[in-house]
Amino acid sequence: MCRIPDNQKVDLASMYLQGKDGVCYSSYSLARKDVSWEDFLVDVCARFGDEMGPKIVEEFNKLQQRGTLEEYVDKFEELRTFLLIENSLLPDEHFLDSFVGGLKPCLKSFVRAFHPKTLSEAIEYARCQEEAIQALKIQDRLRKFPAQTQKPILPNHSKISPTFIASSHQSSSQKNSSQVHT
Repeated sequence: MCRIPDNQKVDLASMYLQGKDGVCYSSYSLARKDVSWEDFLVDVCARFGDEMGPKIVEEFNKLQQRGTLEEYVDKFEELRTFLLIENSLLPDEHFLDSFVGGLKPCLKSFVRAFHPKTLSEAIEYARCQEEAIQALKIQDRLRKFPAQTQKPILPNHSKISPTFIASSHQSSSQKNSSQVHT
C-alpha cells in the first residue's frame, strides 16, 4: 500500500472488511469522519489487537518475496506497521534484516553486497537490481527473437560484383547518350 495515497488507504482497507469486521467498521466510520491511516491502524489494533498480535508476528517472520518487489514491499510495510503499533521498541535493524532476508535470492545477494544502513536504502538497491534483471530479460528475448529486418534501401557495395558495376555504368552511359540524341 506504499503507492496508495494516505487519504485513500482507509477506504481501500474497508472494502476488504466482511462479517463482524465490516459491521464494526460501519459503526466506526459513522462515528469518525476523515480518519487518518495512522489513526485507523491504531484503532483497528486496539479493537482487534489480541486477535491479531500472534498472527501478525508469525506472518511477518514467514514473509518471503514471491511476486514483484513492489508487492513484497507493500506487504512488508503493512505488517511492519502492525508490529510497530504492538511494540514500538523494535529496532530498525530488525526490520532491515527481515526485509533483506525475505528478498528473492537474485535480489538478496545484490542488496547485501551494498551493506544498506536503512530500510529505504535496501529497498532502493533491490529496485535497481530488479530493473537490471528486467532489462537483461528483455535483451535476452530480443536476441532470441530478433525483429524482422528490413532490406536496405541503398545497395550494399561490398556484395556487388565489379562486373555488375561495370554493366550498370555502361547501361547508364548508353541511356544518357540516347537522351542527348533525341
